[in-house]
Amino acid sequence: MPTIRIPSPMQYYTEKQAEFKVPGKTVLDAVRSAAEKFPALKFHLFDGNDKLRRHINLFLNDVNVRDLGGPDVPVTDGDVVRILPSITGG
Repeated sequence: MPTIRIPSPMQYYTEKQAEFKVPGKTVLDAVRSAAEKFPALKFHLFDGNDKLRRHINLFLNDVNVRDLGGPDVPVTDGDVVRILPSITGG
């Protein structure tokens, strides 16, 4: 099972867990499993159409999944999926 890593600001929605294992065959499957495990997290990751929110960046073993072909890239045991929201401000 891959490991999900969550940044500090989002740990409020994961019962203060910074990382945890979830089932999944792809990065997106793993992220969906994380949202199922912690339902409060789902709103922050997915929009009303169950699509990943635009400001959410996913990394597989420190490589942005956009550089790997998208969130449907396969994961294996020992892989780490990082969920990082974009930060903006002015």
